[in-house]
Amino acid sequence: MTMNFGINKSKIKGNTKAILSLSLILILAIPMIVAFAQPTLAQVGVPQPEKTVGFIDVAPRLIGVGQEATVNLWVLPLPTAYNNQPFYKGFDGVTLTFVKPDGTKDTFMPVDGTHQYIAGETSALGSMYFFYTPQMAGNWSLSFTMPAQNITDKSGTVQFLGCTSNTVYFTVQTDTVLAGLLNGYPWSPLPNSNAYWSYPISANNREWNQISGDWLGMATQGSNVVDPTSRLWQPYGTGPNTGHIVWTNPLTMGGLVGGDYGSISYGSASGSFSSVVLDGKVFINIPNTTPAGQAVGQFRCIDETTGKVLYTANGSISNGIHLPGNEFAQSGAGYDPSVVLANSYGAVPTAYLFGISGSTWNFYDPLSGTLLRSITGASTGSKSVISNPTASGTYYEKDSYRFSYKLIDGTNNVYGVDNGTLYMWNLTRVAANNNWITGIQWTHYLPLPLANRSLIMIGTSTDASVLLVRGNPNQYWGYSAVDGSQLWNFNLTYPATLNEQITLWGVDDFIIFDPTASAFHCYSILTGTLLWTSPDMNTGSSIWASTWTVYGAETNDYNNLYVALSDGTIAALSLTDGHQVWRSTAIPSTEYTENAVPYVIGMLMVGGNIYAYAGYSVSYQIDPMPRFGMLICTNATTGDITYTLNGAVYPSAAANGYVIGIGVYDWNLYCIGQGTTSTTVTAQQQVGGSVLIQGSVLDKSPTSSDALLTAKYPNGVPAISDANMSVWMDYLHMQNATLLNTPPACNGVPVSLSAVDPNGNAINIGTVTSDGSGNFGYQWTPTTAGLYKVYATFAGSNSYYSSYAGTYATVATVASTTTPVPTVTSVPSNLATTSDLMTYISVVGIAIIIAIAIVGALILRKK
Repeated sequence: MTMNFGINKSKIKGNTKAILSLSLILILAIPMIVAFAQPTLAQVGVPQPEKTVGFIDVAPRLIGVGQEATVNLWVLPLPTAYNNQPFYKGFDGVTLTFVKPDGTKDTFMPVDGTHQYIAGETSALGSMYFFYTPQMAGNWSLSFTMPAQNITDKSGTVQFLGCTSNTVYFTVQTDTVLAGLLNGYPWSPLPNSNAYWSYPISANNREWNQISGDWLGMATQGSNVVDPTSRLWQPYGTGPNTGHIVWTNPLTMGGLVGGDYGSISYGSASGSFSSVVLDGKVFINIPNTTPAGQAVGQFRCIDETTGKVLYTANGSISNGIHLPGNEFAQSGAGYDPSVVLANSYGAVPTAYLFGISGSTWNFYDPLSGTLLRSITGASTGSKSVISNPTASGTYYEKDSYRFSYKLIDGTNNVYGVDNGTLYMWNLTRVAANNNWITGIQWTHYLPLPLANRSLIMIGTSTDASVLLVRGNPNQYWGYSAVDGSQLWNFNLTYPATLNEQITLWGVDDFIIFDPTASAFHCYSILTGTLLWTSPDMNTGSSIWASTWTVYGAETNDYNNLYVALSDGTIAALSLTDGHQVWRSTAIPSTEYTENAVPYVIGMLMVGGNIYAYAGYSVSYQIDPMPRFGMLICTNATTGDITYTLNGAVYPSAAANGYVIGIGVYDWNLYCIGQGTTSTTVTAQQQVGGSVLIQGSVLDKSPTSSDALLTAKYPNGVPAISDANMSVWMDYLHMQNATLLNTPPACNGVPVSLSAVDPNGNAINIGTVTSDGSGNFGYQWTPTTAGLYKVYATFAGSNSYYSSYAGTYATVATVASTTTPVPTVTSVPSNLATTSDLMTYISVVGIAIIIAIAIVGALILRKK
């Protein structure tokens, strides 16, 4: 066999290094060539039966009793049919034998870890993996045998000899072993609260899933127990504990028009409240955009940490989607995999932005905004796309809004109701023509009276086995998601609108508000049973809690339901029995008819905090707008208000330590969270031997580079204390007229000063607080002449990440009398490890020795 690698000999002649390198590459490539060429060899001419060789290994070789070892085995050559095609079943009859430390044996046929094959059967590659948990300390060994067998199909029969594998040895000890395959060791430490980080997150940092995560969307009316696109609770990471604004981005024209329009403001950007966060990027629809030739508007992609607009794309999005499994699994129903969306185990992209335009479902690439796939012909309610032979077509045409659906994120399934017909839709069933109707997996006609066929899918159980359906007037059904059969139903004994029901995330219950009793009733999704009734929410001095309706003004964790009320309070109700755990205090106001700043829309929870919009409802289009709307952060454990932020910011997403919100008064998009800082320091000896240490700590958040702020603070925007942050943000970003006329007197942040003296000793100089302009100063008197390294460290706060700076100071003389300064042995905060300090001390020590040598040489030369 001749192989031509296309090498031009004239170009490499005489180049010995190139020839040797090429030879090495060819030598290394030969086994690969042989390996890949092997399946192409014809069975004809290969001696029968064919010889097989078995291999086995276990990892790690040292484990603890009760820990799970990983075993891999494989047989060569690959199991192939007579025509050299891979044999889908693999080999049969693989039997393992573990020899224990006491000499006894554990012999069995293993099951492949994918659980797609019977016991003792390998994959089509002749390989298998599984897990084994030894319960005895000592030395173990492992091997396997495979019997001789034939592989027969229509192309012929191939005979394979049996084999016995190598023997592998491993040790089991009594104590737990720390190892990656066993327990993930070494574990990736989470960044502390003052360590700045951003996306993409290295896959090495597995444990960072605790502080990171996407926000796939937010529903403004109810939610879905298994659908994160409707979850108003972010279980992962922290939330901002101050109102510090990291960046702003204008969505559309907003705020006061002025002039001839008096106190009228630009119209509200309705429908733009939902934000999506995927992979550290914020996605949001741009209001009032309809490009020429486009049926839909535009959406924007913004970097969550910097506020930089990455792109603007045509389309409209409602939520993000992560599809499960892999590309092979998605196409497992037998459809062309070329039309199946890839996912986290397939080709890029790994997630999708989802939007609906009329009867078309659109999937976009989050990285570029490119439209990847459109599925047309979805039901919209204007006409039925699901046939129902027992109902007349006339009924379909004259009735509106007969369709609703719930997209269950994490699966390919969508459940819905269309004109009284329950159905299940699956993405993998949609054929290459992208016709939505082909995705229908099953339908179930609901034998209900014609007057009650206006049904709405409002939720599912946590395992997606029970579908919750509402019918008017005030009827509820539970149906099986397996076959559509009815499980339960009941009628309310009180009137309640769609705005007065809540489906909880992660809990198999749903809640309905009874306006006649001003109380909440909790029912089981699984059985329809009434579980509890809350106390009367109007037991206080205000009567406005009776007007409660759901517009996203509720959230829940696994323990409590949190509802924001029109009387300006938030109530926490136990999901166990409905008792009131706490009730927050309203903020009085003469601007609103409720005599308090009311909660009406917009609420989410993250990091133990509840973030809620308090002010007027944009749905009512009141103009002039009522003033003093605000974002209120409430402690979810106690109900105490942590802080308020003026500017009427409506929270729309929470992820990765940030809260994203929309300013109702100016239609800016706001990112609230910790910002980056910069610290500077200088040190100069003064008359008498003292040293003046001075510097600054500045806010380096993206918004600090805004042209208006740069003009106001040419030397940089100062970093301000947490206690003053709300009033500072009100002055800096919200154009509070009173504060603009009389800027607030704010404190800065604490700065730790330390030094390393000429002898390498670490010195804690003291702590100083920067002022409202960001500057700090400190008069220090050293006790020893020589070269000092001086550090200024800002350790960070709830509003800012940490930063530090260092400088050198030469002290030529010292004062005759000095104030003793305590010397500490702790390492300065910016020297994270002992090795850092020792490295520095070595450098300083060498510098001192060199300086002494130079001085000595000068003295000798002078003599």
